[in-house]
Amino acid sequence: MKKIDISAIRTDGGTQARLKLDYDVVKEYAECMKDGDKFPPVTVFHDGSEYWLANGFHRYFAIKSNGELEIECEVKQGTLDDAVLYAFSADGRQGLSRSYEDKRSIIIRMLQHPVWGKWSNAEIAKHVGVSKMTVGRVKASLEKDNPAPTKKTYKDKHGNESTIETKNIGKTKEQKVKKAKKKEEPAPDDHMVRELTDALTAVSQENILLKDKIAIGQWDASEIEKIDAQELIAELREQIRLLEIDNRALRESRDTFQNQNSELMRRVKQLQNQLKNAK
Repeated sequence: MKKIDISAIRTDGGTQARLKLDYDVVKEYAECMKDGDKFPPVTVFHDGSEYWLANGFHRYFAIKSNGELEIECEVKQGTLDDAVLYAFSADGRQGLSRSYEDKRSIIIRMLQHPVWGKWSNAEIAKHVGVSKMTVGRVKASLEKDNPAPTKKTYKDKHGNESTIETKNIGKTKEQKVKKAKKKEEPAPDDHMVRELTDALTAVSQENILLKDKIAIGQWDASEIEKIDAQELIAELREQIRLLEIDNRALRESRDTFQNQNSELMRRVKQLQNQLKNAK
């Protein structure tokens, strides 16, 4: 731990993970500090020249509002990016719980970062403290709001401009014709049956989801806890579905092996009888 001049600590580097401070909490902390309550030290990152506040913004501003000149810090060596990444983590930190909007903002910032944006959904989820489904949902919303362009304009060596459909790049002429014909062909009866089956399955799954939502809605918990619980239940149900598929495949393999074994036993018995008759 180290006492640092409060004016030497930078708070303008984007290390604040929350969308905004709760100034009622800052005021409450300041009053408690005046009464002699002890708070954990804030965390700062030192890049060799600057101290970047990474954790403890409410405590920092409470101490500053009390007119204190120094603040007790846990000092870590690292860059501004290291401080930001540390601030984004929700792993065992003291202080207030983050709202769903805070976590969504953090996920977006990570997805848009040139390095962290290459992490998997599971890695981002683990770092932020949410489910990977939450990360996937945020990523999907970003892609929906910013769809990839389907047209591209370019100039040839003579300066003439042309526009091409990028969605058709890589497709052969035969594939394009086949796709066009497929759209024109009416769906056969077996397709209709398959669609109806899929619809019934979807309705059944939706019924299960509604039951889960009703159960979660009656749970005495915060909204973010309910959202995470709902996502966890969805993940578990998906795992159960995959396990049921594996189990069904194993049963079919077992039945096949049992039939083959019975056939082999019958054949062995036939050969034994033939050998006995030959003697």
